[in-house]
Amino acid sequence: MRTSLPAMAATTLLTAALALPTATAYADPTPTPTPTPADVVAAPPCRGSKTDGTMLVFVDPQFSSGLLTYGNETVTATGKVMVQEPDGTLAPYAGPWTVRAQLNGTTGKETGGSVAADGSFTVSVPVQWSSGHEPLTLAAAVNHMFFCGPSMSPDPVSEPTRVVLDRSSVADVAAWKSTTVSGILEYQAQDGIWRPAAGQPLSLLGTDVVQYATTGSDGRFSFTQTVEDTPTHWILDARDVPGWDRYLTGSSAGFDVTSILDSATLHLASAKVDAHSRLSVSVSADSTNATVPGNVLYLQQSANGRTSWTTVERIPAKPLPYGRIVTLAVTNPHGYWRLYSPAGAHFPAAYSNTVHTAVNAMELTGGRPNHTTVRRNSSVSFSGHLYQQGATGPWNPVARSYVTLLFRPLGQKTWQSRGRVRTDSHGAFRISGKATTGGTWMVAWYTPDSSHVDTQGPQTYVHA
Repeated sequence: MRTSLPAMAATTLLTAALALPTATAYADPTPTPTPTPADVVAAPPCRGSKTDGTMLVFVDPQFSSGLLTYGNETVTATGKVMVQEPDGTLAPYAGPWTVRAQLNGTTGKETGGSVAADGSFTVSVPVQWSSGHEPLTLAAAVNHMFFCGPSMSPDPVSEPTRVVLDRSSVADVAAWKSTTVSGILEYQAQDGIWRPAAGQPLSLLGTDVVQYATTGSDGRFSFTQTVEDTPTHWILDARDVPGWDRYLTGSSAGFDVTSILDSATLHLASAKVDAHSRLSVSVSADSTNATVPGNVLYLQQSANGRTSWTTVERIPAKPLPYGRIVTLAVTNPHGYWRLYSPAGAHFPAAYSNTVHTAVNAMELTGGRPNHTTVRRNSSVSFSGHLYQQGATGPWNPVARSYVTLLFRPLGQKTWQSRGRVRTDSHGAFRISGKATTGGTWMVAWYTPDSSHVDTQGPQTYVHA
């Protein structure tokens, strides 16, 4: 028996059937291509280079500033090297060779660097000032294939320099001695500020000799040069010196050497005094111009070697003496001796070494006859004292030492001994001789050693 659904249930089922969604067809999605960046630059094979079909591009290639200056003399390129697939997608080069990025110049200079796994690179090339305007091309190398990208032309600038000397002249320098030329080399940067130029070669043309130096990290330099015997103008050059950085404009400076001082060198040697109180000494002199002021030297004596120098002899010095033996009678045989050259035109005063002689000075007092007119064959009497003086101190009597009475007849040249006598404990003596004819009389003392000198009293003529 057929059973009917309740009215409520039938209505609900109908409503549910009418509310079912319509059928929908499903399909695989279409792939969306990877967009090509706007800063991609094609890198076709360089002129004359072959390729196996590899297609490279540079992504976001960037060059450093083309304005090149001293200390900023390098161009740097950055970016990525990528492979462009036929569908336009980009990916790092995966092999089979190593890819390199490089900067190539028309003068043959190039520099290369490896490329990272993600294709990024950084390469730099130093640019010489002389070839700085020549183009640099960014390229990639894969095995023997080369791909050229963008290029740039640097703009090198040569910056001004200046030589700042510590002093531009020197005066009153002794001839053939040395003097120092020093200072700092600076360059003017783009901001207008002067800064030290480090590591730059300089030359100094001085006394027919060229010297070279290099500035330190602070830009400073120093030369030591020998001064000649005439005023000189030296040239310090910071240009066209081997190793000079052409990003700097060359400069130079002058250095004047004026008021050259000549100098004399004096020397004494072999000083000795003989028994007759004659000093003998070896004299040598030299000077920067082969002369001394006035062409004369002065032999001087001092009791203590420090003060109260007294000139005892003038020695001709044209030509300059070398080992010349000078002998002269001196009043005082003990003391200190030196040579002296007075100051003159461009000459300071000069002094030799000091030498010492230690010979006792002797003095005979009295020694005159008791009469100057006597009868023939009568006696003539003499008296006096004998003294000695050391290097310093008072005069002291010489006791128990012989003095000799000498006579030279009128018209003759030879002295005759008329006897001798010893001094007493006070150095006093008395001696007599017979006047057989008229003539000259004298009392003398002869040294028995090298520590004393002879001495004598006055020569007196006696009529007989």
